[in-house]
Amino acid sequence: MTNEKNLVSVFGLVPAAGLSRRMGTAKQALPYKNSTVTGSVTQTMLNAKLEAVVVVTRSELIEKIGLPDDQRVIIAINDDPDSQMMDSIMLGLRTIDEVSIISSTLTPTAGVLVIPGDMPTVSSHVCRQCVEVFKKDPTRIVIATAQGNRGHPMIFPFSLRPHLESMSAGLNELPRSHAHLVSEVDVNTTAILRDVDTPTDYENLSS
Repeated sequence: MTNEKNLVSVFGLVPAAGLSRRMGTAKQALPYKNSTVTGSVTQTMLNAKLEAVVVVTRSELIEKIGLPDDQRVIIAINDDPDSQMMDSIMLGLRTIDEVSIISSTLTPTAGVLVIPGDMPTVSSHVCRQCVEVFKKDPTRIVIATAQGNRGHPMIFPFSLRPHLESMSAGLNELPRSHAHLVSEVDVNTTAILRDVDTPTDYENLSS
């Protein structure tokens, strides 16, 4: 089983191209701990030992979000102001498929771990918990839960990418339409439910 699990690759995907209209400023670049909101999400994925992490963001934010200096970090640009998070996710999937540095390890059992770029309180420990469950059966959609609520990360098989192409209601449509594949992981922390949309959300990050 250990050898089989080692053959399962998991890539990180951070959609972080939103315009932060409710925040009033680019929330991706707001300071958080020793980095920024999105920089922290990216570092969390790196600490979870993922194969690579694709960050989808706007070109004007690249220098502001303080991404870790790590060769596993790959940037994809989404400058379309009318795009939705799902557009960034699809761009991230295309990047995983196309970039040579990671395509060589894109196995049939590969998974994609998604955390939005405004959820810096998700821990690498939680990511590793979900990765371990996914590696036991890489056909599953693995979702972190707390108090009966689904949050992030979500891990899904890269092989489900064609199904995502036709979904218009966002990433959560995937587990709804493939409920028979879902494995929930109770991680016992509401940090997986907390995003940063408003100034109040940001003020409450440390609480």
